[in-house]
Amino acid sequence: MRAIKKINNNVAICLDSKNKELVAFGKGIGFPTMPYEITDLSEISMTFYHIDYQFYSLMENIPKDIFDVSALIVNKAQQTLDSSLNPNLVVTLADHINFAILRLKKYKNMKMLFSYDVEQLYKKETELGRYAVDLIQKN
Repeated sequence: MRAIKKINNNVAICLDSKNKELVAFGKGIGFPTMPYEITDLSEISMTFYHIDYQFYSLMENIPKDIFDVSALIVNKAQQTLDSSLNPNLVVTLADHINFAILRLKKYKNMKMLFSYDVEQLYKKETELGRYAVDLIQKN
């Protein structure tokens, strides 16, 4: 795998063996001078294909542990909802989680106005949301 552009010290835009672009996560993979060949693929913790360029700047400021949790939640959502999800979901969900954590620190006790209605209309999604909150709290 060839790292071609740094997003941050732990995220880089890469090309796979078939020259397809992907975003790779791994401790320190964005640190060396670009471009370079990643010979030890065990350094890569996650890869994502088909990420829109507009989301690259978001990835610069979101901590890796939030991406890890986001990837786990999206994986669980794919299994639970039995559907294909947008490849950008991991990034947008990580951004949402990051913002929610920052907002929670600032405004401690926020109430969601329509939470009861949402719970009744979207039971599977609500259950998935509870799973996500538990996972975020543990990590």
